[in-house]
Formats: sequence, C-alpha cells, structure tokens
Amino acid sequence: MGRLRLLPAVLAILSVAVAGCTGSGGSAAVTIPDSPVGRQLRWYMEAVNRAPLAESELAEHLSQDFMKGVPPEEFNTMAKSLADLKLEELSDIKPTALVGQTLIPGQSYKTEISVDGDGKIDYLLLTPN
Repeated sequence: MGRLRLLPAVLAILSVAVAGCTGSGGSAAVTIPDSPVGRQLRWYMEAVNRAPLAESELAEHLSQDFMKGVPPEEFNTMAKSLADLKLEELSDIKPTALVGQTLIPGQSYKTEISVDGDGKIDYLLLTPN
C-alpha cells in the first residue's frame, strides 16, 4: 500500500493558524543533493508555486500508490497553500529519503520526502512546527 501521509498533512496544514512561527530570509541557500529524492524535492519546491498542476505532471513525479491516497485535487489544494515554500535545512540525507525544515512566511514545517524504486515520490509529509 505504500506510505501515504500527505492527506493528514493537508488537514494539519489547513487547520493550523499561520501565526507566531519564526522564519526570516537571511540564511544561505541549502544545497539539495543530486539524487532521485533530491530531484523530486527540487521539483516540489518549484511546483507549489505553479499550482494547480496537471494530473499528467503529477503522474510524472508521484507514485501510483501516492496518487491513490492523495488525488490531484487534494495535492493541488495543499500545494496552493504552500506557495513561496523555502527550504531552510536538510537534517537527514539519504539517496531515497530526505528530512529537513521548510517554511512559508509565518509557518515552519518538518518536511519528509522519499521516493520509490522508480524515483517517484511515495511519501511526502509536512508537519507544522
């Protein structure tokens, strides 16, 4: 069945009041690794600024199991709420999984992403800090 955790993140993100969390733009750029998961994180960080995304584009980047648990409409709803998402740090780096901190103005998130054997996102969770 795969790890499908974006839907709870959507609900958590949409229910969090965007206030009081720190974040400023003065930090140096974080280097995203050139790995399957790094390429998908790079795509995601850019894609949230273009939502809504076509289902065909999502299918290029998201595993089938992931898309079954998080249909395009739900993915796009969450993506729209994350416009201007910035990567603050990566704390755990593996070829197929990354953990780090991201933020939008007023809210920071623990961000976890992993990819399957085909290099498609099979897990994506943003947890408000």
